[in-house]
Amino acid sequence: MANKKFELQIVPVTKSDYEKPQKDNLLVAEEKYQKIDNACENNVVLANTGVVYVEDKGFQKLFGTNDPDDADYIFENQIPEKDKKTFGNQEYAHSSAVVGLLDKKAQEVRDAEKQALLRYGRNSIININDSPVAEKSRRQFDSFANKEIKKLRGQRGGEYDEITGDPLEPNHEFHHNNKKAIHTDPEDLIDPDGGKNVNRETHKEIHRQKIVDEKQLEAKREDIIKKVKTNKG
Repeated sequence: MANKKFELQIVPVTKSDYEKPQKDNLLVAEEKYQKIDNACENNVVLANTGVVYVEDKGFQKLFGTNDPDDADYIFENQIPEKDKKTFGNQEYAHSSAVVGLLDKKAQEVRDAEKQALLRYGRNSIININDSPVAEKSRRQFDSFANKEIKKLRGQRGGEYDEITGDPLEPNHEFHHNNKKAIHTDPEDLIDPDGGKNVNRETHKEIHRQKIVDEKQLEAKREDIIKKVKTNKG
């Protein structure tokens, strides 16, 4: 049950949206840097959450592989599944995963030219992430999310505390399964399926126990129930 008021959309990044990074190795042919610029302009997109994604079709130019099958392998096997997303019929990777992998390969490769190109691709994506258009998108989403978070309790619905099984009290609260300060996916922030409706005392006990994710919450469910009953006397 995703938030019905929000539809994830993407727009392409244009060359006017970000500042191109410095070229570390001026002995590298300009056309090779241009290929990376083209990949950024044709295969990098900005979502309306403010998150930047890189299309799998851009991996060959960004990672400098001669064989397109090698680029496919990198996307399929070296990008974690949690960082992949599909828009329409196209596959994308979260830009943070791509930046991290480009940086790793730039540190490990021993060819000076390839190292420079990997760094240029890494820095290009970082600049897109830090661009005014990306920051504007994040602020717009933040404004929307701050309003929607207050509605999650009603969108989630239900009659019973989803931890203790007790009837929900009028002042019950919505608890995010994964602590917002640690788990920062903006889509999860406004998803009614990303949390549970619980009574206020249950919510307090969850935070007293410093639970940060759904796995911990389930593991400590019985202890929370006991503590809530004890606190109620």
